[in-house]
Amino acid sequence: MTISCEHLGTICIDWSYEWAPAAISVLLLAFLFNFIAKRLLDRLHLYFVKQNKIWTDGFVQSLRAPLRYYIWLLAIIQSFDFLATHVIAPIPANYHHMIIVVGGVAALTWFLIRWKQHIIFSITEKSKRREVTVDEGTISAVDKIVTIGIIFFSFLFLLEATNQNVQALIAFGGVGGLALAFASQEIIANFFGGFMLYLTKPFTVGDRVQLPDHKIEGIVEEIGWYMTRLRALDKQPIYVPNSLFSKLIMITPSRMTHRQIKETLGVRYDDMGKVKTVTIAVKEMLEHHAEIDKGQPIIVRLASFGEYSLNIYVSAYTKTTDFEGFMRVKEDVLLQMANILSNHEVELAFPTQHLTFLSPPPKTEL
Repeated sequence: MTISCEHLGTICIDWSYEWAPAAISVLLLAFLFNFIAKRLLDRLHLYFVKQNKIWTDGFVQSLRAPLRYYIWLLAIIQSFDFLATHVIAPIPANYHHMIIVVGGVAALTWFLIRWKQHIIFSITEKSKRREVTVDEGTISAVDKIVTIGIIFFSFLFLLEATNQNVQALIAFGGVGGLALAFASQEIIANFFGGFMLYLTKPFTVGDRVQLPDHKIEGIVEEIGWYMTRLRALDKQPIYVPNSLFSKLIMITPSRMTHRQIKETLGVRYDDMGKVKTVTIAVKEMLEHHAEIDKGQPIIVRLASFGEYSLNIYVSAYTKTTDFEGFMRVKEDVLLQMANILSNHEVELAFPTQHLTFLSPPPKTEL
C-alpha cells in the first residue's frame, strides 16, 4: 500500500511485519554479546586482582558500562532503522552515521574518565598507605588536568568526526578568548595562579599556611582552580583567591625542619659571679636533652647588661615540629633551667629601683 504526500514524499508502509524478526534478532544479538562480554570481563577482573595489576583491572572495570550501553545504542539504532524503513520513513545515512559517531565518542569519553578515576583512586590509596610518595595536591592537580584534557580532545574529535569546520571554530575561539580575557582578568589570574600552585607546590593539602600581610593563617583543605580553602585555627573557613599567593609573602610553618627555643634569662646583678657557671650548666643540660637536635647550634651566652638584669641568651632547636610537641619540650627545658638557677642560688631579676640618701652638709657657725 502506497500513500503519496506532497510535504512528506512517498512512504512505503509494510503491514506484513517482516521487519520485526530482523529487529528482534538485533536486540537478542546485543543481549547475547553483552552477556558474553560481562562473563569475559568478570574473568579478567578476577585474574588481574590476583595478579595485583590495579591499573589493568581499572581498565577492565571502566570498560563495563560504556561498552554495554554503546552496544545497546547500536542495537536500538539498527532496530529503529528496520522499523523506519518499512513503516515510517528511511533514516538518512548522514543522521545514522552521526548518531553512531556521537554515541561512540560519548562512550569513549565516559570510559576514559572512569579509568582515570580508578587510577586516581588507586594512587590515593597507595599514598595513604605510604607505598608511594605523592601528596594530595599533586593527585588533585593531575586529576583536574587529565579530566580537562579528555573533555577537550573528545570535543575536538567529535567536531572532526561530524565534519565540522574545526579551524574556523578555533579561529573564532581565539578572537572570542581575547575579548573574554580583557573582561575577566581576575578570573584568569586566579586560574593561572592555581595552575602555578600545582606546579611550584609551595604548599599542599594539609599544610599550615600564613599570609602575614593579611593576617591569614590556616590549614589547607582544598586547592581549587579559582580559590584555595583554608581552615583557620578557630575552625572558620577562609577562601583565598589563588592570585593572592603570587603577590604576597607566604609562610608554610608545617614544612619547617625544626622549632627554635629562644629565651632570655634575666638574672640579678648580685649574681654576676655565678653567671659563667649557670651558662655552662644550661648548655650541658640542652646538649644532653633527648628532644634537642645536637646537629643545630646550641647557644647559651651572656648577651647584655640590662637596665635591671644580666641577660643570658638561650637558643636551641627541637626535633619535633608540631606545636603541641614543641610546647611540651619547651616547658621541660624551662623547668630544668629554673632548677639550675635554684641549685646555684641564682635568682631571676625583677624591675627594681635603688634610692641613695645623701647625708646633709655639716652646719657651719657664723
